[in-house]
Amino acid sequence: MSPFFCYTEILNFIRLSYIFLNKKFIEIGGKIMSDEQNLFNEEAGLESIPPEKRVSWISPAVVYAGCEFCIPVMMIGSGLIANFSLKEFVLAVILGLVIITWLGDGLNCYLGAMTGRSSSVIARSAFGDVQARIIISLAVLIMTGGWWALQTAVTGNALCAMFGIDYTSNFTMWAIITTIAGIIFAIPPIIGYSSMAWTDYLAVPAGMLLVISGFYLSMKGTGLAGILAYDPPQNMLFTQAVSALVGANVAQFVIFADYSRFCKARTRDAFLVPAGVIVVGFMLFIMGAVMGVGKGTYDIVALMQQLGFGWWGFLILWLAQWTSQLVNDYSMGLALCNMLNMKTNKHRKYLTAIGTAVALVVALMGILNKFQDFLYLTALSYPAIGSIMVTDFILIHNKNWEDKKGWNWVATIAMIAGIAIGYYTQYVRPWGIPAVQSYLVSGILYYVLMYIKARIMPDQFTPLRWRSKGKMEEIRGF
Repeated sequence: MSPFFCYTEILNFIRLSYIFLNKKFIEIGGKIMSDEQNLFNEEAGLESIPPEKRVSWISPAVVYAGCEFCIPVMMIGSGLIANFSLKEFVLAVILGLVIITWLGDGLNCYLGAMTGRSSSVIARSAFGDVQARIIISLAVLIMTGGWWALQTAVTGNALCAMFGIDYTSNFTMWAIITTIAGIIFAIPPIIGYSSMAWTDYLAVPAGMLLVISGFYLSMKGTGLAGILAYDPPQNMLFTQAVSALVGANVAQFVIFADYSRFCKARTRDAFLVPAGVIVVGFMLFIMGAVMGVGKGTYDIVALMQQLGFGWWGFLILWLAQWTSQLVNDYSMGLALCNMLNMKTNKHRKYLTAIGTAVALVVALMGILNKFQDFLYLTALSYPAIGSIMVTDFILIHNKNWEDKKGWNWVATIAMIAGIAIGYYTQYVRPWGIPAVQSYLVSGILYYVLMYIKARIMPDQFTPLRWRSKGKMEEIRGF
């Protein structure tokens, strides 16, 4: 039996299973509802998710926990361990993931839970609808669409390796396999949030099997004593390791609201949603590190081959990668809805499908290796954007969201300043944790400039409590 025949049989099984499950009821947060009930126009992101359609925090937590199950997270662990002992690496993970990432994620989740809207729509209150539709949506679109394309291409490489196909020379088979993988990746996010939920309910436990297997095979090969005694020469600063760990999840400082908007509008629930990312991320960072001890490479596929994973390991790896792609694809569709001002769930489906098709073409063009640096630069905007959104909603407008018309140049200035600080401390003169510095500078500068503008030239972005009576009448007339 040929490998390709086995592969098509596996895909056919997945397809039939998917069709069967979508004819049944879908479980979300302990509620059972039909597909017809799940398809509501508020899912497009421009309108708030009604309170009666909100679910437990567990549902979005599981969805985004699935996003954390991806190859890059493990690769960061296997790459950083070349410079640190396991104890030092664990401390870096605690600071970068458990403390900094959870706080940044929690604040953005709070915005989603309180407003019930998607991230790029929430940004309209601080940046204005024009800027949010152009700059913010474009940043989200490039980041999520670019990484979806990149990871789809990487998945094609891994699947070719699993079936003994040389993807460096056999472009046709690689393109076929990559296209099939991309289509499967896209089906749940096109259908909607509920479909993503049940996919993650299946994939996350499968990913746990991969983690347990990785630990077992590493212990069998290197041994517990060898792993604990591992102490390589340190060629990287501790803060650089923390920065790399924060950078792996920094996009969540903006787009987590796309998923927390489905949970109930409670502070506790909002800050519990990132728990799935923290738990899964902690395990995968450590797993990548343990697998990489003394191996001299951070290539997860190569490490799995060295440790003796069978075909099943690569199949689980593909399944785990699928969960990450769900989030990239879904957020890409929401960003397109905001950009084009599309308000219905039907529009969201069409735009997600179109965005997926474009991203798949980009993946097949083989230009993504040259595109990675641009994606990293785009990521510098996320701490600045996330900070401005939080500062505007919580500190300036006292937890009130409005769809503001126009373009808020104060937000633009604060965002550029934050990006500049992040870039300078990341690439020009490495210092501290760039994402944190960018976040703090953007938020503080935005608050100060908004306060100054309120005293000099208040506008529609100025909160009522900062406006004088005379100026308030002018603004109302405007």
